[in-house]
Amino acid sequence: MLASTAVDCALPLEQPRDRCTLCGTAGGLVVVSGVRDYEYGAPGEYRWLRCPGCGLVRLDPFPSPDVLERAYPPDYHAYVTPRSILGGWLIDRARAAVARGLAAHLPDGGVVLDVGCSNGRLLADLGKLGTYRLLGVEYNAAMAAEARARSVEVWCGELADAPFAPRSVDLVVMQHVLEHVVAPLSTARIAATLLRPGGRLVGEVPNVASWDARLFGRTWGGGHAPRHLSHFTPATLARLLASAGFSSVVVRPSLHTGHWALSVQNWMRRNRYDTEGLRSGRTWYYPLLLLAFLPINLLQMPAHATGVMRFEALRT
Repeated sequence: MLASTAVDCALPLEQPRDRCTLCGTAGGLVVVSGVRDYEYGAPGEYRWLRCPGCGLVRLDPFPSPDVLERAYPPDYHAYVTPRSILGGWLIDRARAAVARGLAAHLPDGGVVLDVGCSNGRLLADLGKLGTYRLLGVEYNAAMAAEARARSVEVWCGELADAPFAPRSVDLVVMQHVLEHVVAPLSTARIAATLLRPGGRLVGEVPNVASWDARLFGRTWGGGHAPRHLSHFTPATLARLLASAGFSSVVVRPSLHTGHWALSVQNWMRRNRYDTEGLRSGRTWYYPLLLLAFLPINLLQMPAHATGVMRFEALRT
C-alpha cells in the first residue's frame, strides 16, 4: 500500500499569473460577472475571462487558499451519501455505468489510476468487473482513508508528488478533475508520463459552451465557483489534451442532467425564491430536477451541447 503524505493532506495552491493556463496569453474578455457560490456559501464574487489566444475560460480573481478550504467543506457533495433514496439510486446507477465503460479499456490484470478518487467507490465498482490493480490520488485525508478501506492504493496529496513510475499505468481516470486544478495542462502532461504506450486517459469536464451554460450564465450549475478554476469547450479541451502529448482525442457529449438541476437551484437561491437550508449543497427537490431535465438533455446530445463532456485520449 502507498503511504499518506500527512494526516491532513490539504492541496497546496500557488497564485497563478494573470495568464491563460493553456496558451499563456495575458488578459481576457469578460464573459460573465457576478458569479458566486450558491452551494456552500464560500465568500467572494467572481467573473469568467475568455482567453483571446485560445478561448479557454478561467475564473477571476483566483481564490485564495482559505477561500478554497471553505469551498470544500466536510459535507461537500462528492464526500457524502445523497440525502434522498432517489438521489442515491441515480448516482449509483451512473457510477456503475461509468465503471462498465472503464472496464472496456482495461486488460485483465491492468492498472488503473483514478485522480481525485474521493472515497474510492468508482474504483470499487470497477474492481467487481475484473482483476485490476486499483490506484488513486486524493488530497482529502478522510476520503483517502475510505478509499483504502475499499482496497484502493491511495496517494494522499498532489498527483505531481505521487510515487508512480512512468509508463506503469494502463488507464488514467479524471472524472471532473481538470476544471478544479490550478494547472490543467501540467496535470494532463503528468498523466501522459504515467501511461504505458497505448494507454488511455478518460474523464469528464463541464462544457461552458452548453445550452444550460448560455442560458443561466452566472447561476450555471457547472460554474461551481470558486471550485472550478477553468471552463472548457470541446475545442479548448481537445487542444489541451493534444498539447499534453495525447493523440486520437475524442470529445463526446455526456448524458448528465446535474448542471440543469443545479442551475435551477442556484437561480432560485439567487433570486430568493428558495431560502431553505441546503444539505451537501443540494435542495430536497434536486433529484426531481435530475429526472425532469432528462428530455432536454437528450435533445442536447446530437448538438454536442450538453453541460458535461466526456473525453478519451491515447498515449502513443
